[in-house]
Amino acid sequence: MRVAVRLLALVVVLLASSCARDVGPQLIEVVDLAPHEVEAGDHVEVLGVSFPQGKHAKVTFRGQLHRPGEKPDTAEIAVDGDATSSTQIAIDFTEGIQQLFCGVAESSAHTTFEGDIEVSFPAATAGAPAVNATLHAVTLDVRPPTPRRALLDARKIEGERALAYVGIKAAKTSPPSGGIVVESVEPGSRADKAGIQTNDLLTSLDKLRLTSLADAIPSGKHLATFTLRRGTAPAELTREVPIDGYRASPPADLYGAAILVGIAAAVLLLFMAPTAGFLTWVERRVAGRMQSRIGPNRAGPQGMLIWVADGIKMLLKEDVIPKAGDSKLFRLAPYLVFTGVSAAFVVMPFGQYLIAADLDVGILYVLAVTSLVTIGLLSGGWASNSKYSLLNGIRSAAQIISYEVPGAIAVACIVMMTGSLRLQEIIHAQGGWPWEWFLFKNPVTFALFCLYFTTALAEGNRAPFDLPEAESELVTGYATEYSGTRYLFFFFAEWANVFVMCGIAAALFMGGWQVPGLSTGAQEAHFGLQMLGALVFLAKAWVLIFVVIWIRWTWPRVRVDQMMTLCWKWLVPMAFAAFALCAGWVVWSPGRTVQTAIGVAMFAVFCVGLARFAQRIRYNLRATHADVRLNPFL
Repeated sequence: MRVAVRLLALVVVLLASSCARDVGPQLIEVVDLAPHEVEAGDHVEVLGVSFPQGKHAKVTFRGQLHRPGEKPDTAEIAVDGDATSSTQIAIDFTEGIQQLFCGVAESSAHTTFEGDIEVSFPAATAGAPAVNATLHAVTLDVRPPTPRRALLDARKIEGERALAYVGIKAAKTSPPSGGIVVESVEPGSRADKAGIQTNDLLTSLDKLRLTSLADAIPSGKHLATFTLRRGTAPAELTREVPIDGYRASPPADLYGAAILVGIAAAVLLLFMAPTAGFLTWVERRVAGRMQSRIGPNRAGPQGMLIWVADGIKMLLKEDVIPKAGDSKLFRLAPYLVFTGVSAAFVVMPFGQYLIAADLDVGILYVLAVTSLVTIGLLSGGWASNSKYSLLNGIRSAAQIISYEVPGAIAVACIVMMTGSLRLQEIIHAQGGWPWEWFLFKNPVTFALFCLYFTTALAEGNRAPFDLPEAESELVTGYATEYSGTRYLFFFFAEWANVFVMCGIAAALFMGGWQVPGLSTGAQEAHFGLQMLGALVFLAKAWVLIFVVIWIRWTWPRVRVDQMMTLCWKWLVPMAFAAFALCAGWVVWSPGRTVQTAIGVAMFAVFCVGLARFAQRIRYNLRATHADVRLNPFL
């Protein structure tokens, strides 16, 4: 009897608990959120499995909000999304959602969300529980970049002016679902006569979905068509408001475009040009030290005068164009090569905010624009009407294209490990300490760094892979047959390309601008620390530049057949093997403790090897009684 009573009590408890926990069936699965760094106006996607395509979804963020100088704040933010396919839920990251994460107006700050994301779909039948799934341990950075904030502020002012012209005063805050709330309507105004009332929700203007005041700019000249919702009514209303006499100010996009153009021009004129010029002097000085000969040793005013005289000499040289060739394409070739290299500086991450354009496909952009070098080499060789120049151009282009294959695979491995093509997110995925870099993450990533660095040397036609454009037979014959300022762009692009490949390597494998011992939030809170991060990035890039120069003046050149054999028989198979191993690493996904232990062990082995290398150099210097001087001007 007691046993029966206990079983009955157990059944009652189980039934009560099952009724109390009204949890929806786990028919869907959430895998990831992309991208992990967003701003107002971005398009966010929730990735998963078995989403009901075309259905409306509710996405809830539960966790903590971290802001500079503030204690973590617990939040639960619900946003709307639509399942565009069985594997994606699209969310328009409106200004209202941005305000929920970062705050409103002047109190808005860069915010990092850490927590869980729950996706819920309503049941197909009434009374049934919702279908939901949860993704744990999600990190999302929400911040408006400075150029975009300036653009949005300018467009907001124009939107407020347009609404005020028709007699509408908008609320300061925007709802998360988008739209503009009408705070008040001026009596007798155009909006009042059209039937727009207080507390109406303006959803679209001239068929443009309104997400913030920045969108409230009429596109017509005589009528503005508003779509609005009133109260709890499900149907939307349409109101036409006359706007005769309204004159729009110049497009606010010009402000953002001017800012981006200014940053890009500053990078090219104030950094790229001096760097390329300074690199020529550095390389000749290093070459002189390594080969025990006198290099360019004139410093001070006399050295500056020599540099100025060389520049004037290049400007005054005769511009010779071959008559039998294509003169237009011949003139264009140097600019194609220079454009391919200089365009890569647009996405170069010098610091947290010191970047001209933080593209979502930044690393793909770099691989694409640098391919213009190949077009410039081939077009210049063909347009010169010289078979030797054409053959050398084809040979150099074949080298560049061949070595792009293993180099692109090495980059794809890093993209696979971080889940992003944005260079800033790749830097965020690393840390400031060396054992937190991808360079020392595991033996495979260390091999990937060596692979990428080798292919970058070959793509840039740097020694020991510079035989196709050796000093005696430069690619298109410009240096030996023709001269002038235009063809100086070939060499200018070569020097700038050295910094490009070293800067990208520092961002992909060496933590970029991250300062050891400081979090990204701490760096962002202080302008001085951001400048320190930029100096750290430049220091890493210049260390790699020294290695590039070191290799050029110590290793012999490789024959063309040896160079292609190295690429297709060794580097390409190694790249595919590394890709498979990286995929296995991502599937394994070891814990933070294991990753730290592997990184520390890798860095320790590297330090031991570096110490042994320094000891060997010291032994050779003593054995040869070499005179070591640290002053670079002697």
